[in-house]
Amino acid sequence: MDAIKHLQDAIRLATVSHSDPYEADWSAFREFGEFMAAAYPLIHEKMELQRVNDFGLVYRWPGSSEEKPLLLTAHYDVVAATDEDWQHPPFSGHDDGEKIWGRGTLDDKGSLIAIMEAANSLLEADYIPPYDIYFAFGFDEEVGGELGAQEIANYFQKKKIHFRYVLDEGGAVTEGKSLGVAPDLAVIGIAEKGNNSLRFLFRGEEGHSATPPKSSAVGKMAAFIHDVENKPPKLRITETLAATLEALAPFKSKAEAFVLRNPQLFAPILARILLKNKQTAAMLRSTIAFTMTEAGTGHNILPRTASCVANIRILQGDTVEGILDHLRSLGHDFEIAEKIMINEATAISDVNGEGMQHTKETIAKIFPDAVALPYLMVGGTDCRYYDQVADNAYRFLPNKLSGKELDTMHGRGECISHENFYKMIEFYTEFMLNLR
Repeated sequence: MDAIKHLQDAIRLATVSHSDPYEADWSAFREFGEFMAAAYPLIHEKMELQRVNDFGLVYRWPGSSEEKPLLLTAHYDVVAATDEDWQHPPFSGHDDGEKIWGRGTLDDKGSLIAIMEAANSLLEADYIPPYDIYFAFGFDEEVGGELGAQEIANYFQKKKIHFRYVLDEGGAVTEGKSLGVAPDLAVIGIAEKGNNSLRFLFRGEEGHSATPPKSSAVGKMAAFIHDVENKPPKLRITETLAATLEALAPFKSKAEAFVLRNPQLFAPILARILLKNKQTAAMLRSTIAFTMTEAGTGHNILPRTASCVANIRILQGDTVEGILDHLRSLGHDFEIAEKIMINEATAISDVNGEGMQHTKETIAKIFPDAVALPYLMVGGTDCRYYDQVADNAYRFLPNKLSGKELDTMHGRGECISHENFYKMIEFYTEFMLNLR
């Protein structure tokens, strides 16, 4: 029961990250570091701890050889939550006997605590890994990771520490019916889109709304948004998506399997099918989603400027500048007022690499009914910063989650079942115990 108590204690610390660091309650983050030391004294005795940028926690578990090390990562910051419409308060860590409730149970304190519990049990058994294992726990993943994971990656670069591979949060075990197959699917992210947010500014004549110009700042912004949403970037079957489709082929009929084994040949057919689901549709192109608008100070005053923020997820093969060229080609007069976040798409990891094989083997032990396959992460993780310090990067959260449970990440009612939590601990224990 110590493991559940540790997760509860972690959830009760409201480590909410903010895009503006001055708005964060850093005392909660400081308390989290103190909690880690108190909950895991053996780990703090046997492992080296390096703090990066005050709150980034990097542990080194010495191995028996000088071979290239391994990196496991997680983050302990969470998105904000209020008590409204939660069965149990989001920072209560309430245990109802079947589930632990609270912000971060799934994203991503559950994973972090499971890693620590697994490592602690292995240390108690006097296990020595075959090479060094590092744990890197970021503290601002939810707002881009620039202070946490990016600085941790810089620390590794300065120390000339290069990893054989990284395992971070990412895909999970989900129902296969979403992709038209019977078995559960354990999806392992081998790449992720570039995560970018930009503010676009539009100018117009200011004055009284009783005598409006032909086109106002708000009108220009609206026309831009309309055209961008109706003229999206081109569709493509990428190398990553092709690998996913080919892995699904054995579970389809002969005709369907033939199509999936030849995704480029049948790209138009596959695209029509994948576009029907927003999750799979996002794997086909760079996406542009408008998330914020700002204009005006009064109901009858024409504003001089209007602005909107777009979150742009860059597909492998595209670039930030290439997508901006696409937006400029639509013929609207805009300025880029702010580059809130800029990230190109990550590299694509080897689907036959050591880390992929070991992750799949561990999945087979813990989730024997699930089929492991590679996929493209359309969301973002801290893992993107570790591309530069590792041969490969893989993204897998060892949970079996329904669509409803997945929706609670960043939503209301986030919780983790006892079964899922203990499965995570079992997964990380097996993962570290059987390294080769």
